[in-house]
Amino acid sequence: MKVSKLVLSFLLSVSLFTQVLSAQIASTDSILGQSVSESSKDKLVQMISREDVSKRFQELGVDSKIIEARVASMTDEEASKIAYHIDTLPAGADAGMSIIGAIVFVFIVLLITDIVGVTKVFSFTKPINN
Repeated sequence: MKVSKLVLSFLLSVSLFTQVLSAQIASTDSILGQSVSESSKDKLVQMISREDVSKRFQELGVDSKIIEARVASMTDEEASKIAYHIDTLPAGADAGMSIIGAIVFVFIVLLITDIVGVTKVFSFTKPINN
């Protein structure tokens, strides 16, 4: 009993002398050392300079150097919005998986409601309430 009081008093006395730390939000500029707008413009230029993208621009009859000049003349806000929009776009193969996922979800919901006895959609289920 005396040992636990001694340990407790020691820990409390040590905690009184510790420094209080404060947390602050770190900005992206301070972490990366560069502005967000430059990285957004750089990201757009890198995407435009990709081989498949430049090939598609050539098919559409657009010179990639003109597009690079337009990206350079964008404001920081415009470049950030476009880069964010590109990052949040779903991939093309995602639509098929979401349809399959929705079908599986509906099947499971109907199966559970059949087993509980609320609906009678499937003939191979027997309700629990019999």
